[in-house]
Amino acid sequence: CLIVLLPLIIMVQATATATIPQYAAMIFPSNKRHVTSRRNILPLIAGTTAGIFMPATDDNAALANSIPPSTPPQSIPGVGMSVPLQPVIVENTNMNPEPTTRLNTKLGQTRIAARELSPLNPSLSPFAENDIYYPLFMFGTWNVTATLRRKVYPYGTQYVPSNSLIEGSPRFRGESAGDTTSYQVKYYSLGDDDDGKKGRVVNIGETSKTKIISDRRFNAISSSAAYKQLTPVQDVTWDPQKDPTRLTLSFGAGPLTDDFMPLGQRRAEVYVTARQKEDTTTTGGSSTFAASERTRQVTLVPGNVIVADTETVTEYQLIEDGHIKAVSRIAVFLTPNPNSREGVLWQQVGGKSVAFFDYELEMYRCGGGTSDDEVGKDVKCCVTAPKGSIQCIK
Repeated sequence: CLIVLLPLIIMVQATATATIPQYAAMIFPSNKRHVTSRRNILPLIAGTTAGIFMPATDDNAALANSIPPSTPPQSIPGVGMSVPLQPVIVENTNMNPEPTTRLNTKLGQTRIAARELSPLNPSLSPFAENDIYYPLFMFGTWNVTATLRRKVYPYGTQYVPSNSLIEGSPRFRGESAGDTTSYQVKYYSLGDDDDGKKGRVVNIGETSKTKIISDRRFNAISSSAAYKQLTPVQDVTWDPQKDPTRLTLSFGAGPLTDDFMPLGQRRAEVYVTARQKEDTTTTGGSSTFAASERTRQVTLVPGNVIVADTETVTEYQLIEDGHIKAVSRIAVFLTPNPNSREGVLWQQVGGKSVAFFDYELEMYRCGGGTSDDEVGKDVKCCVTAPKGSIQCIK
């Protein structure tokens, strides 16, 4: 559940030379959407925080990620001109502005601490991996506590396409700086999960088959429930063996509109269009892993199709076995639709991100969830993989 903390302060820095104070040195991760008719509830993927797809529906589904129809038309700023940096920073004044962790990877330093951010480019190599493979220390089921540290609008709020991204976040329209949400995530070994191993106990170790991936189905449903979304994710169609870059989300029934009409069945197609990772070890010997994914979500609602582009970049630091601290950013990008106000704004900002949502994550690995008679007494933890194998590490 969400814990709403103390009031916010909005700080506006008005010049292109202005920096984001602790933020640029920080070590610390979409969405958006359009004006809409009564039938447009916009469930958006905010990215993959901790390897999780976060659908961003909220308790005000009829207004979610949209500018209410009664809002007066907004002018298009800066037409024909380049856009200067005019960052608006929203943070909780009762939180320590200094980050609790330092960024150790180049990926984290260049994308989490950036004041401006261009879209992540896909790899041109034909041998590039088609999924993010995580280090072995991330195997297992984890209890995650995510705290929204700050919201940053690099070019000002006039370039943000949706009021919900100002009032809240891509995950939840009511999420404010300082709010904390808890949920579970799962990582398992892809190569050790197949139909022939269903119900069998498999010991996981460092082998060529050990490819630790995020259980995107489990994680999407878990996070959707944690954020108490009014139209939650009910099911996820995803086959990491055949195509890990595509998911289909099916949503539960939503509320009625103001004129008591059903909102209609919705689903979303999610495509992972680019990814990057970095694995490093600090001089103190601690393990650090960073990963970034760019996604495009196409949401199909009755009478409309909504497209959203986001990127989530997260740096994980192993504090001790079973305990990880992470810093994460969700970056929201406009979509280049030439027939819309958003397309014009996209051109003005050069395709760069128009909103950052920066989080701190605390992660603790859960217990095994199976009896000692099944797996032995020396295991650290076990998970049940999507195809039914029971995977354990010692």
